[in-house]
Amino acid sequence: MKTQFNLAALAPSGSADFQSAVSRISNPQTPRTLEGDWQFNTLPTGSRRYSRLETCATARATSWHSVLLGLALLLFAPGALRAATTITETNYLAYGANIGWVNARGDVANGAVIGEYICTGYLWAANVGWIRLGSGTPANGIHYQNNSATDWGVNHDGLGNLRGYAWGANIGWIAFETNGAPKVDLWTGKLSGSVWSANCGWISLSNAVAHVQTASIAPGADSDGDGIPDAWELQNFGNLTTANATSDFDGDGMSDRDEYLADTNPKDASSNLRITYFSRGTPTPTYNVLQWTARPTRFYAVDYRSALTPPGAWTNLVTFPTLGASSVGFDDFGSQQFYRVRAFRPLMP
Repeated sequence: MKTQFNLAALAPSGSADFQSAVSRISNPQTPRTLEGDWQFNTLPTGSRRYSRLETCATARATSWHSVLLGLALLLFAPGALRAATTITETNYLAYGANIGWVNARGDVANGAVIGEYICTGYLWAANVGWIRLGSGTPANGIHYQNNSATDWGVNHDGLGNLRGYAWGANIGWIAFETNGAPKVDLWTGKLSGSVWSANCGWISLSNAVAHVQTASIAPGADSDGDGIPDAWELQNFGNLTTANATSDFDGDGMSDRDEYLADTNPKDASSNLRITYFSRGTPTPTYNVLQWTARPTRFYAVDYRSALTPPGAWTNLVTFPTLGASSVGFDDFGSQQFYRVRAFRPLMP
């Protein structure tokens, strides 16, 4: 039989007094009503979302188709860092054999937020109370360092991997580490893998009957409103003043904002999104091959149209569901087409 937590003997698990104890320890306010139906025999998968045109390169083809420091005294209450959850309404349940179901939507206003650089917000478990995903304020403005009482949390590496520490006042640290391999699929938003708590064992983010899924990836904070996340500017320039929506630090013809959108190096003129190769006629007369520069953090799509300028509308040829795709081969029977390659950020508006 699995051991039930009793919140330091404040009340027996599952009782009304237990819920009151959860409230006193984890939330000084009246507990909010949790959203969701706890029947999970069939949970439909939420729809995939991805952003539209971010940045593009165009090629012409003419006749041939061109810490951990002890935080035992740390108490927190939802509301300290409020943000609407990114977790879907249909897929929001994680499970731990020793603590039961964990609701990743929290009370919605304070649910989990899977971000471009960091995670924030809260999870809720009826047996152990609130679990916080991060302090929300990395000291370096980029990622949590997990080395102090004010700089801890779960990071997102841009490839879908979630690493770092969450904290529950009643169960201590929860490790998002390599063995459990917690990850978000950046095409579908579905989370997989497990996280580890020394006090309550493994918590699975995906199992046979339920899983957690994020509808979107929250963009990084942009305090100066230039369309570029602060974290990206700090990573590349060490400040928030060098780059803006129209600047072009390396003079390669792509603005620094476009470099961010394509995840290319804004300080290297040879690093940008561009078509690098086009061929037609091999192995058949109508077969084309297109190649471009690619980054492992971006999805790509290829579009075409018969005229370079409007009113000809771009039509999608192919959109790749895998990160970092860099080439495509296809048949085209027209006499002239123009092609472009689009890079777009995963699950972002």
